[in-house]
Amino acid sequence: MRRTLLAAVSVAMVLLLVHPSAPQAPAEQKTPEVLVAEYNQAIQSHDWPGAIATAQQLINRSATSAHLYMLANAQVDSGALQDSLATYDRALTAAQQEKPAEGQPDAAWKDGVASIYLYKGNALLKLHRNADAIDAYTHSADLASNPALAYFNICATLYNTGDMQNAVPACRNAVAANPANANAWFVLGSLLFADGKTDAQGKFVITTECRDALEKYRQLAPDGPHAADVKEMLDMVRH
Repeated sequence: MRRTLLAAVSVAMVLLLVHPSAPQAPAEQKTPEVLVAEYNQAIQSHDWPGAIATAQQLINRSATSAHLYMLANAQVDSGALQDSLATYDRALTAAQQEKPAEGQPDAAWKDGVASIYLYKGNALLKLHRNADAIDAYTHSADLASNPALAYFNICATLYNTGDMQNAVPACRNAVAANPANANAWFVLGSLLFADGKTDAQGKFVITTECRDALEKYRQLAPDGPHAADVKEMLDMVRH
């Protein structure tokens, strides 16, 4: 009886040696779709380190312009502006390598590159590099199928830096691209109002374009933040 038990124990030990426990399979690698969803969630939660780490995982798998763009945007949100500029430039370089062959549809590609330039411009603006920001916005406007936001950013930047001469045509471009942008109408109207003249009767006179721009703002944003300013300007020139 005792010998049988020993034999059984010996056999069991041999089996353990011959057939060790199989190691656990590694956790399944997250798909790019899952990582993108996690990145978006991190952005919405203002978890900038998490967004940066997730974007970096995507880049480690494939350093596409889209993944680099995601990283750069997260870097801007985190305050790492200088780092973001380097990443935006990497994204632009990657985009050139992704450019469709001549004759192939490229509208989506152009819009992607336009977005990179647009957000690079925003980062440059935060660094007070206004001229470089305008250059980036101009590249964006040249490429985008809808350049309204790029045009408005040029308009607002020129206005805020006091370059009134160049701001006027930029604002005209902005309202032409998006007639529903009340702020663009306000900036245009304000710029043109500054060129108003006092006539021989002592009345302040503005152009029809100026009046139309101010009225357009009132139509689009009657209770907007600039409504009082617009009313004051129009009151000065009422007949």
